[in-house]
Amino acid sequence: MTQQAKALKGDVEASIGAALADGDRAGWAVFGLIAIAVLREGFETVIFIAAKFQQGWIPAIGAFAGLAGATIIGILLFQLGVKINLRRFFQVMGVLLLLIVAGLVVSALRHFDKALMVLSQIDPQFASLCPATGSCILGPLVWDASAVLPDRQFPGILLKSFFGYTQTLYVVQAIAYVGFLAIVGGLYFQSITGWKLTAATGDRKPLQSE
Repeated sequence: MTQQAKALKGDVEASIGAALADGDRAGWAVFGLIAIAVLREGFETVIFIAAKFQQGWIPAIGAFAGLAGATIIGILLFQLGVKINLRRFFQVMGVLLLLIVAGLVVSALRHFDKALMVLSQIDPQFASLCPATGSCILGPLVWDASAVLPDRQFPGILLKSFFGYTQTLYVVQAIAYVGFLAIVGGLYFQSITGWKLTAATGDRKPLQSE
């Protein structure tokens, strides 16, 4: 999406224009597709807000705050003529996705470690996998921020939901997190900048487009 974003808007507008030029049937088809998409999102929003009302007033207020934010963005887009740079938008979203997936790597290691701990407790055959205290495969503890920024209270719970934040981080998790960002993040930034480093000389060379 980052590579194609430059021509994406023009392609979509040209395709819709060509469809509308074919006659009223194509125009009604486009209208029906948009109407169904809006109705689906509307039903999801109603169900979401109804569920939040059952949880109390604070979650409901948060849901309405999200609706207000979406309304403001819609006004900016369609009434005031604010234009989005799609290429820049997908670049920013790509960075956010990198951080989210890196957090999932940390969470996956934590769940795998818990699974091994349970296995060692219920099956004596695997009792040697985990020590009496500490983790099974994650190594020594790097930090414990439970007293400063717990991941079950605000704002830590938001960081945990979006980016996989954990109040206790172990060595293997830290290595996996940094390694993922270094490798996958490096490949991603090479793709959006169009440059790569040669292994032999370290010179930067432009990536050839396919």
